[in-house]
Amino acid sequence: MRTSFSIACMEDGRLQMRVSGKLTGHSAREGLALLKIAAEQGRRGIMLDLRETTSLDSLGIAMLDWIRKQNGNLNVDIAPPIRGVSEDELLYIAQSTISGKKADQLQPSGRRERA
Repeated sequence: MRTSFSIACMEDGRLQMRVSGKLTGHSAREGLALLKIAAEQGRRGIMLDLRETTSLDSLGIAMLDWIRKQNGNLNVDIAPPIRGVSEDELLYIAQSTISGKKADQLQPSGRRERA
């Protein structure tokens, strides 16, 4: 499956970035570059939609880590993947999302459909 990025402006003014396929390697680098460009252009509200993302590697996780390290300079909401992502990857995504819950309060959901 090829990785594709879809970028749109939402009604509330936020930028929506949807990732379909694998967020790995070169694709993850491109995704991070797109996020950085959006941040540099003054976009502070971003919706990162990972619902159609099938897998992450260390570069995909580095993208999420960059979001987490922005210390409140960005307002990024993350829609987590529905399938194909391990419990560890999902927990890491949850740590990157600012939701009012601490990571140690999050518990794995148990069963999930695999691709």
